[in-house]
Amino acid sequence: MSTELEELSSDEDSGRMKFDEIVQLLGDFGTYQKRVYFLLCLASMSCGIQIMVSVFNMGHSEHRCAIPGLENDSYIVANEEQAKLINETIPWDSNRGYNGGYSQCYVWSANETSGDRSLTRCQRWVYDESQFRTTVISKFDLVCENEMARSHARMIMMGGLLLGAIGTGVVADIVGRKLALMGMVALHAASSIGVAWADTLVIYVILRFLTGISISGLFLAIFVLGMELVGPSKRMVVGIVVEVFWAAGVLILGVIAYFIREWEVLQMVVSFPILLFFTYCWLIPESPRWLLAKGQHEKAESIIRHAARVNGVTIPEKVFDGMVLEENSKEERMTIIFKSPRFIIRLVVLCYNWLVCAMVYYGLSLNSGNLAGNLYVNFELMSLVEIMGYVICLLGLNRVGRKLLHIACLIIGGGACLSTIFTVLYADKSLEWINIVLALVGKCGAAAAFAIIYIYSAELFPTVLRNSLMGVTCLFARAGGMISPYIADLDKLLTGQLGKALPLIVFGATAVAGGIMCFILPETLNKPLPETLENAVNFGRASKRHQRHVQDVNDCEHNEDKPLQHLTEVNGDFNSLLSNNPSVAKTIV
Repeated sequence: MSTELEELSSDEDSGRMKFDEIVQLLGDFGTYQKRVYFLLCLASMSCGIQIMVSVFNMGHSEHRCAIPGLENDSYIVANEEQAKLINETIPWDSNRGYNGGYSQCYVWSANETSGDRSLTRCQRWVYDESQFRTTVISKFDLVCENEMARSHARMIMMGGLLLGAIGTGVVADIVGRKLALMGMVALHAASSIGVAWADTLVIYVILRFLTGISISGLFLAIFVLGMELVGPSKRMVVGIVVEVFWAAGVLILGVIAYFIREWEVLQMVVSFPILLFFTYCWLIPESPRWLLAKGQHEKAESIIRHAARVNGVTIPEKVFDGMVLEENSKEERMTIIFKSPRFIIRLVVLCYNWLVCAMVYYGLSLNSGNLAGNLYVNFELMSLVEIMGYVICLLGLNRVGRKLLHIACLIIGGGACLSTIFTVLYADKSLEWINIVLALVGKCGAAAAFAIIYIYSAELFPTVLRNSLMGVTCLFARAGGMISPYIADLDKLLTGQLGKALPLIVFGATAVAGGIMCFILPETLNKPLPETLENAVNFGRASKRHQRHVQDVNDCEHNEDKPLQHLTEVNGDFNSLLSNNPSVAKTIV
């Protein structure tokens, strides 16, 4: 170990040392980094919980029009007199479910003069409380002509995710990762807790919008801090494991929601623990990388020394005399991409894939409440297969490659969603479990594809445009997220069995199309990152230069005398791109 420290701490040419080399001295993922990373991952669990709690808070309950003039009417028929009144005042709707049901929007109104009956819109509703005691839907009567208000509210929350992703990145670069983190914790706590006391739909929507901002901003701060604390060899693993914690939070939410059926109480129970994250003021350090970028070398040195003590390593004093950050490549204007039709085509494919991945991921999550069977079991299964998708990424990205794994996830997941058309339209009710299994396969594929497309895109974009182009793809991802609630609720616009099948058909068709489009993209595994637009355009071509890079990789694997940094440079994948570009993490949410 001492020999390695001496080699890494000496630079005969300049006496200066890059920050990633200092992290190597500490250990790419030592005890100190693991402690901090674990705390950050705990906060990411709250992000997943708050974004998915709407599945329960805005859950759909069976309902019908209330009997006019009967104040103590209930959804469950209590006696024969109530049953008689229901038959006399509420029409039968044969389009509801398999066997029909009482109308949810109309009642019979008798004309006192002529005695004729006519249909009028009902003004009150009664709800089935067997699954939810109370929901936002039942509190504000978001049914009939107000039914799409649920989709609008979810779309506005997704808009908050967009604003948070854009704004927090800029703020974090100016005021620091830690201050941005704590600011988002404060907003996250205030908005999430406040939602439980919303007494009007407008206030509820505003608070959910702010929660969306905090979810995106908090997860971005968590992701960037985690990435900047670990070494290059662990960045891909760290980037995916934090998403596993996100999914674990969603899994825990399902258990809590099973025991708490009142939406206000559920919202408070999952929100008050956020207050514990204020302890991060003392537990989480500022990013040493950001401190160095801002010229605050003494603070950066203090954090590094503390990390070294915890990790049990000794860093030579001369290392701190020449700490520097790697210099980023000069950014180019976005208009340069119009010089290459080939690159524009690739960008269009990637933007479409970002849109589809976000749309299908969030859409299937929100659609879990519309699947047949037990909502809570379905929700837990959706969370488990999401974790399975991330495990597939961890095991397959460096073996199968980015391209083939991404295509497989989209086509298999999308194909499963498309297959539900047969079970919904042509199978009887006893085979609805097949529909659930197919939806689970779709969710697993969507989760894995969403994680992969982030890594894949960053490796395809040239260094001179990487941050800007990742920002462009982020906009498409957020657009997909904003569309997803409307697709998930298509059954509200189109009644009957086709309406039930349509959301999964749309998700499946768009996912399969995205997978097929990716066949024109090159593989990036074990390839050098493109620096210029020309490099990006020629990426994947079997040129002598590319073959020379591959040979260099093979030489490095068998020649211990060659420096480790050279292998990292040649291998130029996700593990190394965040060394200089942590801000590309803005699109991870």
